[in-house]
Amino acid sequence: MIFLMWRCGSALIEGREFSNQAVGRFHERFNRGQYNEIWEASDEDFKTPQTESEWEALMDGVHRKLGDAGPVYFHHINANANTDGTFVTVVYNTTFARGWAVETFIWRKDNGEFKLHGYNVQSKALVLN
Repeated sequence: MIFLMWRCGSALIEGREFSNQAVGRFHERFNRGQYNEIWEASDEDFKTPQTESEWEALMDGVHRKLGDAGPVYFHHINANANTDGTFVTVVYNTTFARGWAVETFIWRKDNGEFKLHGYNVQSKALVLN
C-alpha cells in the first residue's frame, strides 16, 4: 500500500511536469494540422477504438469549430497506479480562437515514458460554431 502511494505521488509530480510540456507539443501539432504526429506518439490502447483516418477527421472537425489552441490553464491532476501501469489524468481549461474548452489528457507511463492514452475535449463552441 505504501509503495502504491509513493508511486502515485511520484507520478503526480513527474506527470504534471511532463504533461505541461506534452500538451504544448500536442497543441503545436494540432494548430499545424499534424494530427498524424499526435496519433503516432500515442500508445496502442489509444489507437484501438479508432483508425488513424477517423482520428484525423475528428481533430480536423474540432480544429474547424474551435480554431487554433492558445493559452492553457491547469485545472487538476490525478494519478492512478495499477497492474496495467501508471496513468496520469490532467485537465486543462484551454482558450481557442473561437471559444474555450475543457481538455482532458490521460497519459500512460510505458517503459519509462509517458504516452497519450486518452483525450477528451468539451466545449459549447463545438456545437454553437
